Amino acid sequence: MAGVTFDSTYLIDLFNPKLAGNQRAALDHLVHELSKARVRILIPSPCLTELLIRAGKARDQYVQKLGNTSSFEIIPFDRRAATECALLLEDAWDAKLKRDITRTKFKYDWMIVACASSRGVKKIYSDDDDISRCAAQVGIQSIEQKKLLIPSESRQLRIPDSE
Repeated sequence: MAGVTFDSTYLIDLFNPKLAGNQRAALDHLVHELSKARVRILIPSPCLTELLIRAGKARDQYVQKLGNTSSFEIIPFDRRAATECALLLEDAWDAKLKRDITRTKFKYDWMIVACASSRGVKKIYSDDDDISRCAAQVGIQSIEQKKLLIPSESRQLRIPDSE
């Protein structure tokens, strides 16, 4: 398998120390299962930029953690991705989209999808509807966090109300 891609919505949550409960359990479980299966988690460089913008003083720590973990690979927006992006944009940029999203947002989302597509990725983990739409146009499955499995040992037990 070529790997999977995490966009910035997943990355930001993954590195958010305040994330807790079922969402934290599901995200940690996903990373654990992908690592166990030796599936590379590809991070497009534009997504890394979005994470680092919000990282503040933890910026160096985040870069080091991603660099020291064999499960993650930062993928550049290189010639391969740029060529893929140009081809994808040529087909996707129609009059309706010109009205619906800003040109910058549109191009940025396609840069992320092009990074994934140029590496043969079939799944992108994203909570961004625009990225999901771009990915769908090139046959990449998009998975939102709310659809992740919560490991049974992490599910919070509910105590029934006593009557």
